[in-house]
Amino acid sequence: MLARVFVWLGIAFAVGVVYAGGTEKGAAMHMHVDSPDGRTKIHLSIDNAGVRYSVERAGHIVIEPAAIDAFVKEHGSIAADASCETVQGTVIDEDISPAWGKAKQIRNHYATKRVRLRSGDLHWELEVRAYDDGVAFRYGFPRQLNLDDAAVESENTEFRIAGNPQIIFSAYDNFTTSHEMLQERKSLAELPTKKLFEMPLMVTWADGTAAAVTEAKLCRFAGMYLERPDNKANTLRSRLSPLPDRPIAAVVRPVPFWSPWRVVLLADRAGQLVENNILLCLNDPPRGDFSWVKPGKTTWHWWNGTVENGAPSSPEVNFTIHKKYIDFCAAHHIAYHSVISVGGGRPWYVQSGAPGYDPRPDTDILTPRPDLGLPKILDYAKQKGIGIRLWVYWKPLSERLEEAFAQYERWGIRGLMVDFMDRDDQEMVEWQEKVLQAAARHKLLIQFHGSYKPSGEQRTYPNLVNREGVLNLEYLKWTDHCSPQHDVDVAYTRALAGPVDYHLGGFRAATRDKFQPRDERPEVLGTRCHQLALYVVYENPMPMVCDYPEAYEGQPGFDFLERVPTTWDETRFVVGEPGEYIVVARRSGKDWYLGGITNWSKRDLKLRLGFLGKATFTASLYTDGPLDGSNPNELHVSTHTVTPAQTLDVKMMSGGGVAAILRPTVADEHNN
Repeated sequence: MLARVFVWLGIAFAVGVVYAGGTEKGAAMHMHVDSPDGRTKIHLSIDNAGVRYSVERAGHIVIEPAAIDAFVKEHGSIAADASCETVQGTVIDEDISPAWGKAKQIRNHYATKRVRLRSGDLHWELEVRAYDDGVAFRYGFPRQLNLDDAAVESENTEFRIAGNPQIIFSAYDNFTTSHEMLQERKSLAELPTKKLFEMPLMVTWADGTAAAVTEAKLCRFAGMYLERPDNKANTLRSRLSPLPDRPIAAVVRPVPFWSPWRVVLLADRAGQLVENNILLCLNDPPRGDFSWVKPGKTTWHWWNGTVENGAPSSPEVNFTIHKKYIDFCAAHHIAYHSVISVGGGRPWYVQSGAPGYDPRPDTDILTPRPDLGLPKILDYAKQKGIGIRLWVYWKPLSERLEEAFAQYERWGIRGLMVDFMDRDDQEMVEWQEKVLQAAARHKLLIQFHGSYKPSGEQRTYPNLVNREGVLNLEYLKWTDHCSPQHDVDVAYTRALAGPVDYHLGGFRAATRDKFQPRDERPEVLGTRCHQLALYVVYENPMPMVCDYPEAYEGQPGFDFLERVPTTWDETRFVVGEPGEYIVVARRSGKDWYLGGITNWSKRDLKLRLGFLGKATFTASLYTDGPLDGSNPNELHVSTHTVTPAQTLDVKMMSGGGVAAILRPTVADEHNN
């Protein structure tokens, strides 16, 4: 890590001080923090009206003065009658190198102030940061006399959005959710009340300016949602997920502690937010050795419904099935194979009763079903150099966590998909942190399904290789909800938070009028090019190759799926409009990969290639087949020599896409 500049402003204070008293209530205070480039500012006011902030970008207010507040048991509002005691400021400019992600190196450059406040006999802190492409703030409680534990009953932080911009959002009725909903689009004034809005929530103004509201470093705290109060048309207010056994409390912790960061990502165009790395910057670096973490593609035989075709489940039958997948992985550079179940919808581990994945009183996640023949599958995968991943329901895992992880490590298991949490209260957030810490000790990769959104914590825990928290292609097994429109909406909302586990790789595209949901060999909506492009559009260090082997081998476009990387050195937004389409470019080494998707509208695009730098490239271009939509599985592959000064002309059919691999020409390769 390279630190460039440290400039201290204001009054310094000792870390870890214990407060026995305090200063008298001071006068009103107003301050601001400017981003390094001066375009982004966060203003703070501490006066009789409470503690308020506003956000300005390029001379225009995007967040009007809004409250920062929380209610603590036996103390009430922390902002009421708050007075400022000390202020500390600095500018940080450093480079950080994540273990993996959408960029190999990230510049963490921001200005910050930390303010210590007093409300009655309660001392608390507020830290704000201004980046060129966003702002963040958090509140915390330092060590102090007469406060061993703090119970945060609720939070009343507001986001008073200027004007009446367009909002892309998803909404829930309660806090128990898999976080798998369709997105909606309304003006701010039209947002419903009495709903919980998921984050990131996308805001776009008429001039193109965009913001995304979310949180970072969700750690030992409750997840946050937004709601629109009945009497405040332009205001979104925070709501914390309550503890299951204490509905009037959200967070109970010994002091000192901080809240997660409340974050507003900013850009001149919405698509530029895909380049934003603030969430990673707001999380801690990893502790310990994570060199064993190897992202890579994985099969997912549950999605395509592979079964024994009527044959009774037996070690011989199951070995034949999994051997086929393992051989497929070995032949096509797919690092991992997932073992989820045996035929008839039964998990790989022992439990009695009817088919189903819900845990039973005798569920035993340490004992494989005898008819699976897991040892032979594991031995064969080891011979072929393929890592095996297991699926497990979270509840029985929670009861035998350390014992199970030690067993899986002895078996040679490489990772787990942990499923069906459907909560983000403090208790569940802490449990997931416990899982990641235990998994790191046993060198296990973790993928959370039925989970809440990322908040940049993969920087701290590089073995967290994916989260679901999104309605994805599995829904096409029983609905038509995962449409090209939804794919585009996800790119401008959920995908901004971090890796997106989306069940990628469906190779049976169907037209809208002929699509039928089905469990076995499901179809997908949108063209095959659209499906290829999703591997680039979404950050995804462990993307699924979710169809069955015969669906891929010898099929047009499978060569792109084989070659596309899973982690990146650089990410660039190319062109797009929220809710309409998006094109993203990502670099791995000297090669660039391009992915673009559209909703149900056709597109004629001229893709500018300035991101290529100065070299000449050979582009292998994958485009949609017949533009009348008659065969969504057909695609065209063409080769072009391009320079950064040129444009690529592409056509996308309804629900279509574009993908490309751009490699430096031989001459440029030799010159570099």
